[in-house]
Amino acid sequence: MIDLLGPDRKPSRAARRPGHGAVEVIVVTGIVAFAIVVVLMALPRGRETARKAGCQKNLMQIGVGLQMYHQGFGLFPTVPGLDRSPGDGPIKVMLDSLSLPDLLELVDPAKPLKPGQSPPRGIRVPGLACPSDPFAMQRSNRPVVSYRANTGSDPEGRGGPFQPGRTTTSAQVEAADGLSYTAAFAERSLGDSQDGLISTRNYARTPNPVTSAGCPDLPSSVWKGDAGSDWSESSWRATLYSHGLIPNAKVSCIAENGRTAMMGASSSHLGGINLLMMDGSLRVISPSIAPKVWEGLGTIGSPQP
Repeated sequence: MIDLLGPDRKPSRAARRPGHGAVEVIVVTGIVAFAIVVVLMALPRGRETARKAGCQKNLMQIGVGLQMYHQGFGLFPTVPGLDRSPGDGPIKVMLDSLSLPDLLELVDPAKPLKPGQSPPRGIRVPGLACPSDPFAMQRSNRPVVSYRANTGSDPEGRGGPFQPGRTTTSAQVEAADGLSYTAAFAERSLGDSQDGLISTRNYARTPNPVTSAGCPDLPSSVWKGDAGSDWSESSWRATLYSHGLIPNAKVSCIAENGRTAMMGASSSHLGGINLLMMDGSLRVISPSIAPKVWEGLGTIGSPQP
């Protein structure tokens, strides 16, 4: 047999290595598996980022509506007093006055309204449901609302720009704290429609007036799951919130007569809640915010910076 390599030549490494070793195969497989896991973990996060952006867009559109309403009428939408049956909420007042095309982003473009016509009660307004809240998105046939007007930090709804029965102007807010330091609207998670279930989404009804001491310890039988069930009405149940509770507080409560409450802001976002300021800007507020700072953001003329 003739040695084609010659007496002094050895087979090359490629000639002596017929294939990949077991260790190399394991390493490559591990790298591929890790990459797949990273991609799969990023998908939900990416979807939530998009949903959060949609939620922020809705709030900013409400801010645009507030500024346009003020330009046209010289004041912000007024919330009726809570000493009578629920009247029109601030969003309803705004939609009635501005309608299309000013708030086109809030209503359903597939179902256009006539000039000067506002969405009637009892129908869903897509731009008022936060995409990050599964309960808001599941109820496609209900007039839910994920955004609430700030009444201040007092259980009676005093001190905020949307204090019931109070007329508020841009000049008043700017002179007191500044528009960019006063909250206008915040997110509030929708109730889960299950009465008798204690949950941060729901609220308790108490027979006694709610005080600044907070919500009392109440049994599950008085808990209601209809929070945020109607964008058109003015009530603690649906469209108002207070800064007496920090964001994502465990317990919210409303007096049975509907006049006093501790109704907190909340959301399904991991980083905190979205807060619309009176100048139309947006902030993300962590649940760990100092209570006094949160109270200051919600009250006109608060000594807290």
